[in-house]
Amino acid sequence: MQKINPQNYDLVLKEAFSIFHNKSLDFLGLSLPPIVSFMETEIAEVETTDDMMDLNFRLADGSILHLEEETDLSRRDLIRFAHYDLRLFSRYKALIHTVVLTPSDGTPGTKVLDTGTLQYSVLQLVLEDRDGDKLLAQVQSALAKGLPVNELELIFLPLMKSRLAKGTLLCKTIEIEKQLPDKEIRNKVRELTLILSNRIVDKEILDALWGELRMLKVIKYAEDKGMEKGIEKGMEKGIEKGMEKGIKKGMEKGREEERKTVAKNLLSLGMDDDFVIKATGLDKKIIDVLKKTITASV
Repeated sequence: MQKINPQNYDLVLKEAFSIFHNKSLDFLGLSLPPIVSFMETEIAEVETTDDMMDLNFRLADGSILHLEEETDLSRRDLIRFAHYDLRLFSRYKALIHTVVLTPSDGTPGTKVLDTGTLQYSVLQLVLEDRDGDKLLAQVQSALAKGLPVNELELIFLPLMKSRLAKGTLLCKTIEIEKQLPDKEIRNKVRELTLILSNRIVDKEILDALWGELRMLKVIKYAEDKGMEKGIEKGMEKGIEKGMEKGIKKGMEKGREEERKTVAKNLLSLGMDDDFVIKATGLDKKIIDVLKKTITASV
């Protein structure tokens, strides 16, 4: 599947962040302050099989919104989310709101984890009461009349309830998003819609849609940045390796020069060649050269 490489996932979201800036997710029923910045989703210290969070945002009051998407919320998911949140809290010392979005065909799951000494809970929103068909019709009507629409709602629309199959709903959402008047916003909305639909839509549909979008500015930017990072990392490794090699070579050369000095001193004292070779480890050719330099300096 032509998905964005996990290493470049943050780059795509950072570039597309303007969609979320100074907006709230109140249409999802979340009573939280507006979003002011995007935060990284990959934390190096996290040691799990899936070490990337879905979405993290800094809110206007300084707290953090950690947004996840799961069809079936399990105890194992809660352990993973708790692990993420502890890392976030350790790094930023800020209040964290963890919200799990569940598509309309998903099921309510385990929302509380109690280990005895640690109690951890998340807010799960099952989007079964969000009418995707109604929203599609409203957005289509508003765009036809030149009226403004809430682009964020479109991003989450494929997770909502619909008489259509998930893949069909996603395709219809993408088609409507193509009608957004601002080209830059239009592209970013489509990319983010695909990212959020990644787990709920068949591979073949995503392949086709990613194929259509892969040359858009944001995805190309991420790929280019990924290449730049790779080259930069390669150069850093090369320089580091070169320095190691140079230091090692320098030390070896220094030791050899030291042995030559010892050999010259021994030869000057009249020691025979075999003794000097055994004492310094230098070969016969080097000893002969050293003897000539001693003779020349006399």
